[in-house]
Amino acid sequence: MITLKHTAGYLAAALSVGALTGYGVTAHAQTATNACRPPQVIPLTATEPAAKLFIDDPLGEPLASRGVVVIPYCAENMRIVSVFGPGALTIAPRVGHIHVTVDDAGWRWADASGTPIILQGMSPGPHTVLIELVNANHEVVDKATVKFEVPSKAATRSPQ
Repeated sequence: MITLKHTAGYLAAALSVGALTGYGVTAHAQTATNACRPPQVIPLTATEPAAKLFIDDPLGEPLASRGVVVIPYCAENMRIVSVFGPGALTIAPRVGHIHVTVDDAGWRWADASGTPIILQGMSPGPHTVLIELVNANHEVVDKATVKFEVPSKAATRSPQ
């Protein structure tokens, strides 16, 4: 038979685990990417606020260890999807994609995946990446520049 004393002990242990689990979930760093998750259930009834682009610095570990540039980004008040053309300008919530230009190149590429930008095989030294948030008709809505340096020799890791 379980007594009230034992039940209280089990309840206290369960609450402690629950509190620690809740703390662990909220203790993770909040990045711009995490901040741009739009609610899925609220219908739009008024004019949408301006779309905004949020860019995080390139992830340090892949850059330092392998020379791979991983740039997380997200858009607020615009969904990144592969829908293009004048008709898509009337969709709500807004849709768009990004244009990426590396080191002032004379060309750029469009990306509608919504996943981080990954650049590999870049020469050592300083680089600049221009990221433009554009609407479905390729008109710039917001933009940001990321500057970073690819190390001359990626750090080598010892086998574990």
